[in-house]
Amino acid sequence: MKTTLIKELIRDSILGLLNNTIADVKIKKIIEKHEAKTHFIPIKYRIFGGLLQSLNIQFGNFIEVLMQKIIEKEARLQIVAGISGKKNVPLSLTEEADSMIDRFITGRQNKYDPDLGRHFSQLMKEIIKAQRSDADLITIKHDIDVLFKDENSGNLYYIELKYNDDHDTGKFVDINRKFIKTYAGLLKTLNIKSVSALKPILYYFNQKVMKGNIYVPEQTNIYRGKKLFDEFLSVNYKDVDDCLTSVSEDKATVKIFDDLFRKIRYGK
Repeated sequence: MKTTLIKELIRDSILGLLNNTIADVKIKKIIEKHEAKTHFIPIKYRIFGGLLQSLNIQFGNFIEVLMQKIIEKEARLQIVAGISGKKNVPLSLTEEADSMIDRFITGRQNKYDPDLGRHFSQLMKEIIKAQRSDADLITIKHDIDVLFKDENSGNLYYIELKYNDDHDTGKFVDINRKFIKTYAGLLKTLNIKSVSALKPILYYFNQKVMKGNIYVPEQTNIYRGKKLFDEFLSVNYKDVDDCLTSVSEDKATVKIFDDLFRKIRYGK
């Protein structure tokens, strides 16, 4: 995909997101929600803050869609249709694999493990072995952010995509648990028999490291910023990042936010 096309995609998608969020019907619902609450912050500021929070949440979803579209355009990469980008995908885990992952997560909470890479690699091997069984299966439903195949190597890659790694402690634990369990479920769905055939990657779009990961090894299974682009994509990460930044300061974008604040403050 050419950089100019990516810029158009980003710009159109973000403006569409903004226009959808500031629709009168959505503002009305938020007003009704806050009018029923007692709070020391003036209601107009609570409404504006609520809309900004909604946009922030939706932006994470936008990044998922954007990355899926970028990968779709790569000649050597093939999106796994019917699974990639889907919500609440049913996945099967053996009780053994499910318990194994829970023990792994619990055993590493609040503790730095200098041998995390080796232990994580061993966990993946044990999960593959446990997932070969069809006995004592449980079903989980997880979102599959991105799943693609590299046509050159024949290997599959599961990407759990996040915008930042600044989640609070409880959420952070849940993300890593869900990441590993989704990987385990995909092993059975895709009939994977070896560790090399499917690589799970926890990808943070922002390059900055905000907190260390005590569950997944940074060196092998966590990608940040340009690393995913450098390894798989012909598109330059800086071009995408620069475009997102420029759109945020674009006059048309700023005007939308100014109009939104004016509408909430003055009711017109």
